[in-house]
Amino acid sequence: MKASHAANLALVLVVLGWALQVFGVLGQLGDPSPTTSVKEHAAHEALMWDLVILGVACLLAALWLSGYCFSAARTRALFALAGVLGPAAAILVWTW
Repeated sequence: MKASHAANLALVLVVLGWALQVFGVLGQLGDPSPTTSVKEHAAHEALMWDLVILGVACLLAALWLSGYCFSAARTRALFALAGVLGPAAAILVWTW
């Protein structure tokens, strides 16, 4: 894979990873409807956790790709790195 393609893919994975993370976490907020069965609620919760895990995998892949392409595409690699670590650091500071 060419370094410029890897840098572009890292940027796409950053956006996709954070979108999956946000959708997975926000999908778990709120109380379920009283008419919802326990199995249906468990399936929905499992789906939301799968989205969170997939989002984390996308962010880790973006970090790896940004390191892989750093020597050839520094600016895009740094944007991908900042796109992963910046919001993650803000979330950790905000929740601490």
